[in-house]
Amino acid sequence: MSLAGLVETPSFKPELAELERFMIAKLSEAERSSNHFSSAVQATLMHLASGGHRVRAQLGFEAAERLGLSRDDSIAIGATAELLHNASLIHDDLQDKGMIRRGQPTVFAAFGADVAVLSGDLLLSSAYSAIAQFSRPSLIAGMIRLVHWRTAQVIRGQCGDLSARTQPVTDITRYEEIVAGKSGALLSLPLELALMGAGFQDALGLAQEAAQSFGIGYQIVDDLDDAASDGPYTLNLLNVLSAGHSEHEVNRLAREIGRKHLHFAILTANRLPQGSGELLGKLARALSERL
Repeated sequence: MSLAGLVETPSFKPELAELERFMIAKLSEAERSSNHFSSAVQATLMHLASGGHRVRAQLGFEAAERLGLSRDDSIAIGATAELLHNASLIHDDLQDKGMIRRGQPTVFAAFGADVAVLSGDLLLSSAYSAIAQFSRPSLIAGMIRLVHWRTAQVIRGQCGDLSARTQPVTDITRYEEIVAGKSGALLSLPLELALMGAGFQDALGLAQEAAQSFGIGYQIVDDLDDAASDGPYTLNLLNVLSAGHSEHEVNRLAREIGRKHLHFAILTANRLPQGSGELLGKLARALSERL
């Protein structure tokens, strides 16, 4: 499941067209002296052109603008999170041998495994270039460290997901820990970068809590949607809860846990300064209605 449909279509937002141009420039800037793009650049451009609602970009851009940051800084923050997210998608498709994403061939399907590795790496590297463009040099080192921490959190979550395929997760706390990394870290990052850039360091913990709870709630909605197609060794909350509970109880408990996390995400997002968590709260309310 994607977050498509929960936010406004990017084509209706002129700032996201500007952000798209910024991301393309970052991906291709190392090859300006060449008449030909490498296969990795071609693959990343194809991947970005396949669509996506740029939710993480919108979270960062809207939070940054509400916090009084410049348009250029808002775009740099949004692009950083979006480039990292798309790197994770390409690497996910490679690990899962996925052939279709957004109705189009994946980078893995179109270019092969080697180019998929390089393309994901290029998107990851471009994210660091994007945040290095922030206008206040004194903050860039801290922002780069934060990008690393959230990237490491995603990797840790993905490692947990992979290990669950051979050692099934039976503990809800462990499930939430894995999902918070996989889904929550790159939803938290754009909010945290915006808060850091605007001088609201004390609110970083709130942003992380809100985004991680949203990420868990989002994954639970996805688990319920995929219940019929996920196998018994898939990291799905219904599988985690299945020991000792009937099918009806499992579904009821999963929805209850999902609503709890999304409610917490709404309350916590509303506490972020100057309305910077409004979009996250809106997304959480929309997901909660599906439970």
